[in-house]
Amino acid sequence: MQHNSRHEVRGRLLPRSRRVAALSVAAGLGIAVAACGSSSSPGSSVSASNASAPAGGGATATAALKAYQAAPTKINITTPLKSAPPRGKTVVVLGTPQPQNVQIQRTIAQLAHFAHWNYALVSYDPANPATFNGAIGTALTKHANYIVEAGTPVAPAILQQVQHAGAKLAVTAVAPIAVKPPVIVNASANDSTQGNLMADYFVSDSKGKGNAVIEHVPGYAILDGFTNAFTARAKALCPGCTTTMANISLPQLASGQLIPTVISALKQHPSANYLVFDDGPFATGITSALAAAGLSKIKVIGEAVDPTGLAALRTGKEAAWTGYSSPYATLQVADAMFRDAEGLPIAQAQEGVQPTQLLTKANVGSITEWNYPSDALQQFKALWKLSGQ
Repeated sequence: MQHNSRHEVRGRLLPRSRRVAALSVAAGLGIAVAACGSSSSPGSSVSASNASAPAGGGATATAALKAYQAAPTKINITTPLKSAPPRGKTVVVLGTPQPQNVQIQRTIAQLAHFAHWNYALVSYDPANPATFNGAIGTALTKHANYIVEAGTPVAPAILQQVQHAGAKLAVTAVAPIAVKPPVIVNASANDSTQGNLMADYFVSDSKGKGNAVIEHVPGYAILDGFTNAFTARAKALCPGCTTTMANISLPQLASGQLIPTVISALKQHPSANYLVFDDGPFATGITSALAAAGLSKIKVIGEAVDPTGLAALRTGKEAAWTGYSSPYATLQVADAMFRDAEGLPIAQAQEGVQPTQLLTKANVGSITEWNYPSDALQQFKALWKLSGQ
């Protein structure tokens, strides 16, 4: 099975401090919120001078950053339900032992209780595709109206099985998967906004002279949205900027070779002054590795800050990250299920993205987790007419 999930990427088998990359399925839920092009081939450089960049690209980038300085305070879903969700539906979560996945299980259980729905959990081993397929079958025997899963691609035959049984799938951060019956939503699956935002920072901060090495794991297709958007936006705005893709294979990732591979790419491109990560947890150990390699002046930036990244921003050891909340994605999943239960349309354009923030030393403050808005659950419950629950 191909592992293509953002939540596989963001919930790790290695230390919790950075939720480092391995091959696991994970997605979280608490109370949080948070240009496409093609990736370069391994080791290739792309000069933005090959693109037709508009005049004043740096000014455009700088102006675009202003909207992302403050943490978001509003959820991006605004249309209320007609009434509280109809009671008596059954939702089954396909779960793994990973900490963030356990958090998803607990939150869906909590929301099911609020809505007076039946809740069940069916566990599987993310490293064994047969157990995932078996879990789908078990969920269907429980007469599931909705099956929730995070991160594992679903084979066409399994989709047919779900549809034939009259059930529906609500997934988060899965790639590739089409949002069509029986799939009702793929929450937080679009990273292009964060790719554009980080490219704006790169162009603005470098004053049009950035040379970036971009870490990317092609095996996680969900992350292409970020890297594609970043490279396209940088080329469009910055004729003096260059990007180089450092692709990491899944075996390299699993064996702990991501950081050494990135350091090697930087040494092969001595003019590089930025290192871009397509997922915060992948940056574990990068500051010490850069220091050991005599590369401490390189600025580390990227998508989806984690607690270690926040700490590095405070000390100035890393330069900029976007905010991403796994918890928010599960609220989107619940929102889609409740809307479907009422026969309401589901806006994938809204459910597929989440609000974000540009985080730097100037505005990171003392937070240890990026969970905004802090009252996202309350805002969603108001839309669902469950605010009294």
